[in-house]
Amino acid sequence: MTRTDHGDETTERRLGLWISEIPETLRELRGILDEGFPFDFGPASLAGLEAHLLAEYRSADEKPDLDFRPTRCAAVYLGEVLLDVAGGRWGWQPRGAAGSSAGRPVVHPDPALGLAPLSPLTLITRAVRTRTGRVFTEEAAGLAEAVAALRRREPGWAPAVVSPCGQGAPAAGADHPELLSWLAVRAREFARWTDEAGPAADGGRHWDFSPASLDLLETALRERFDGSAGLLGAKSGAFVQGAVWYLGEVVRRARNGVVWQYRPRTRFDEPLGTAMFHAADEIYLDTPRVAQPGLREGGSAHPMAALNVLFWETDELDNPIEPRLADILDDFA
Repeated sequence: MTRTDHGDETTERRLGLWISEIPETLRELRGILDEGFPFDFGPASLAGLEAHLLAEYRSADEKPDLDFRPTRCAAVYLGEVLLDVAGGRWGWQPRGAAGSSAGRPVVHPDPALGLAPLSPLTLITRAVRTRTGRVFTEEAAGLAEAVAALRRREPGWAPAVVSPCGQGAPAAGADHPELLSWLAVRAREFARWTDEAGPAADGGRHWDFSPASLDLLETALRERFDGSAGLLGAKSGAFVQGAVWYLGEVVRRARNGVVWQYRPRTRFDEPLGTAMFHAADEIYLDTPRVAQPGLREGGSAHPMAALNVLFWETDELDNPIEPRLADILDDFA
């Protein structure tokens, strides 16, 4: 496992976290861009992406930063387009080479092309500085020409992309020891949990991990808790954890490529945070989530958050809502 020059975190882990967040980041970008943006990952779409960023950065003196969400979202989309053109894989440039505290993601074109890694952040910075509106499309065109030249020399060759799954994206959080232990306990305690949750059948429905069985789960939760406060107060208890596991398992079995993940809310240079389901921690960010890290625009969700929202009568904007646990399935491809 390769370490950065300071050894405070592995390059592999930084890369894994970046890759695992690609689907969620792309879904976020869809909400940021205008409805007319094609979002087809074609080189022609890069002109619109660059125009969007130039509107975000109004001065050539501004310095783009990956901590700024529009920049981070654009870097993911730009990198995915370049991978489609020239093949290859995502990589991570450590801090010493990148000149930043955490380093930065890079795109490694197919090795057969013999090209150096490309930094989406560097291209974004150049686009903001030069303000030509053509930096992204010209980079993609240069890669396309390199691919075409090699194919003329080797007619049977085509650029190959190493998919996020091939780069171990699901391992980013899926192999956390605390998560693995929790999953084993919840599976082992499932029969006991169903005895506590309610009868095995209700109106023809069963605890069979089907989407229809989520009505049973809703009933069990509403009978046990009178609102979010009661639910969250019991977050660290076995009943709520069993409900979180059951909801996540329904999603995992109903949608393709879903895995469990758990990532403590820490920065790279800090020790691990509090344990899962910590009673005094935030509502759901210290709990496991389910995600589709191998799909370019796969979904992700925290089942604990869905349980909490079940008791809401209005959304964040005070609009009336009638939430159902099955709504979580809409967040996944």
